[in-house]
Amino acid sequence: MTKYLRVVSAAFLPAVATVSLVGLGSGGSFAAEKAPSTCSPNGTALAITANDNKFDKDCLAAPSNQAFTIAFDNQDRGLPHNVSIYDKDHGDKALYTGEITYGPNKTTYAVPAIPAGNYQFRCDPHADFMFGNFIVQ
Repeated sequence: MTKYLRVVSAAFLPAVATVSLVGLGSGGSFAAEKAPSTCSPNGTALAITANDNKFDKDCLAAPSNQAFTIAFDNQDRGLPHNVSIYDKDHGDKALYTGEITYGPNKTTYAVPAIPAGNYQFRCDPHADFMFGNFIVQ
């Protein structure tokens, strides 16, 4: 190893170790966590679009104890998507499971009344990256 490489290595190794420890101290992952977004109900007719393997909204809201609809537009050609609602705080319980549709296709889900609370909506086939906050007030 040349003298230059030893100096560069000695300068960068402590910085790399510090960054690694900071990342591991926050849960062992460098992956960014999605901060929960907020929104408020604005009627019982909701709409959301899937395009390029992502939703166009990160928050949906509905009034509590009232049935509502979700107009879903899957614009991803040949890809399966849906919109389902889960109670993550109570065992990831499914409150509503929308039928999977292959794009491009549109459908309207009729969702029964859900009690007030903070939930999660997601695409079941892509649950690890297509999800958002679902607020019922």
